[in-house]
Amino acid sequence: MIDNVLMEDKKEAVAAKVRYIDAEWKGRQDSPRIGSRESRRAATSFQDVTIYNARPRLIEGTADLDSSGFTLTKNDTSVKNFREDVEVAVAYYPEMQELIRRVTGAERVFVSNHLVRTEQPTSFNDGYARFVHCDYNLRRLREMSEDLLDKNEITPQEKWVYVWYNTWQPFDNVVENNPLAFIDWKSLPIDDVIDYYYTGYGSANLVAAPVYNPAHKFFYVPRMATDEVLVIKQLDSRPGHSAYCPHTSFDDPTAELDSLPRRSIETRLLGVFEGN
Repeated sequence: MIDNVLMEDKKEAVAAKVRYIDAEWKGRQDSPRIGSRESRRAATSFQDVTIYNARPRLIEGTADLDSSGFTLTKNDTSVKNFREDVEVAVAYYPEMQELIRRVTGAERVFVSNHLVRTEQPTSFNDGYARFVHCDYNLRRLREMSEDLLDKNEITPQEKWVYVWYNTWQPFDNVVENNPLAFIDWKSLPIDDVIDYYYTGYGSANLVAAPVYNPAHKFFYVPRMATDEVLVIKQLDSRPGHSAYCPHTSFDDPTAELDSLPRRSIETRLLGVFEGN
């Protein structure tokens, strides 16, 4: 769904390098564990990719959330300081819940958490994401969903269907470098997605990531403005729908040397489709 999103950048594509988990992990019995710069570098390698401008595809309707795993919309936020967690929870969470209801048609939406990323990270966990990954794993879809419903004192119903989303919005300034690249689900064989464990918070959480395949088609949104929101699919087990949208930050080789630092907030949300 696009809400008057303008083609502000005519750039067709950029050639860049992105890190993938090494292909040697595909088919192995064990899984990589990543939670620091050192473990990321040990388990991943750079690949040369072409990253296409998503704006034309979105505007012409050849990519959308359910078929490709991503869409772009608008949000004029009331938040003044994204570094204040209380303000974000009180003001921004309801904005994102309403946005997901509007864009997806979910009857209920619950926020799991948010993460602010800037040029001055406090740890590995809130630095720019530097390898292609998914935030979660389909094998944990029901467990994660029912855990979040339990925290909200909601009793799951038999017909409910669960889908997880990520929203990504810049603040302070237009994104001039370190934008988010994401893979079109239609170009991603599900067999390319393997398990890995994210250990950045001191515990091993089962998540997922693809290994490199030259067939993967990457997109990004050039010069995202502070009122634009990228919505990407995290988990969806419904037949005929995108299941994942792997993504990563990347260094844009066409960015000016004095480009402004990217500052962004992402929220992770559960959409509940009641199935009535």
